[in-house]
Amino acid sequence: MSELADMADAQRRAARISARAEISDVRLLNAKVEIVRLPGLNAPLAYNLDLKPVVEYEEGSSSFVVRAAYQLLVAEQRPGISDPFETNDTAIANIEFELAGLFMLHLDRKEDPPSPSELEAYAESTGQIALYPFAREYIYDITGRMALPPLTIGVLKVREILVG
Repeated sequence: MSELADMADAQRRAARISARAEISDVRLLNAKVEIVRLPGLNAPLAYNLDLKPVVEYEEGSSSFVVRAAYQLLVAEQRPGISDPFETNDTAIANIEFELAGLFMLHLDRKEDPPSPSELEAYAESTGQIALYPFAREYIYDITGRMALPPLTIGVLKVREILVG
C-alpha cells in the first residue's frame, strides 16, 4: 500500500471517532528534564522531537484517553557538523514528558462501540493534533525555565503523523 493510501485508510478509520469525540481534559503525567551542558553564547540550537501516542479505552465507556510520550533532544549546531544529533558532544538537553488527553465519546445507542483500529487511528491523527499545542507550550516554558533560549517547535504536520 502506498503512503497516500495508508494515510487515506488511517483517516477513514479515525473519521467516525473524530466526529464523535471531544477533548475534556489534558494532564502532564510525568517529565524528566536534563541539561547535559549549557550552550555557547549565541550558539544556534537544533532539536529533534519524537512522539508516540497510545490509546486507553474500556469497552462500554463513554470516554477514552490518548497518551502521548514526547522525547525532545536539543543540540548545538556547530560548523562542519551536518547532523548535530550524530555526536554526543553537541548535546544540550534531553526532555522527556508524557501528556494525556481525556476525550468524551458521544455515540448514539444504536452505534457500535469504537474498534481498537478506529481508536488507534484516532490517537495517531486527531488525538495527536489535539495534544500537540499543549506539548509546544510545555517545551517553550520548560526550556526557558532551564535557562536555555525558549524553544518554539514547529507545527505538527498531518502527513508526518499519518505516514511517519
